[in-house]
Amino acid sequence: MNQPLNRIDGQPSLSERAYQQIRDAIMQGRLESGRRLVYRTLAEELGISPTPVRDAIQRLVSDGALQLDDRGVAYVPVLTAETYIETINLRLTLESMAAAAVAAMPDGREAIADQLAEIHERVARAQREGRPVDALFGNEQFHFVYLRAAGMPILEGLVRSLWLRCGPSLRLVYNKGFKPLSVHPHVRLIEAIRKGDAASARHAVEADLKYAGKHILAQLDPHARSPENWD
Repeated sequence: MNQPLNRIDGQPSLSERAYQQIRDAIMQGRLESGRRLVYRTLAEELGISPTPVRDAIQRLVSDGALQLDDRGVAYVPVLTAETYIETINLRLTLESMAAAAVAAMPDGREAIADQLAEIHERVARAQREGRPVDALFGNEQFHFVYLRAAGMPILEGLVRSLWLRCGPSLRLVYNKGFKPLSVHPHVRLIEAIRKGDAASARHAVEADLKYAGKHILAQLDPHARSPENWD
């Protein structure tokens, strides 16, 4: 039987690696809303030619993570309150579903909880030491540990796409006096997974996204009202 495709050997292409780096920077909020992404400037930062950067940018435009202006220059979209609310509501549904699935697993929960606890401690330390970039990176790791552990790759892909769309807003969580809850929802999620309590795992993720979401929404648009389901 003839194979329709040939095997590809070797390391990821330069365009793939550029895509991963730029995508990660968007997801972690390191590229702010409205920022223009010039091929040659990015190529110099990455130490590669503009061609793979152009390929990476085109992929991210197709993903909805970037947009093109009238001159064809890519930029990070400015997130509106309406888009942010829709994105967070979708994340609420999908991420809480994944967390509940992990807590309902018959085996392996303790190892997942241990991994989450280690990452959460790194995030908390980065926050205390005033390292927001490291905290954002750790927060992304935390969420995608339980998303991957849920064993639902389609759901994980959908959530990754949503993170791309709201990534530029994530840095706002550390702005203007954000005060963490007395018991962080991450801690509640870890405890729920250890106990096998799917309902509590779902509620912990919802509390996490809603609390941070209100703070970010107020900065995106001081006049916007958070949805009733965020209360």
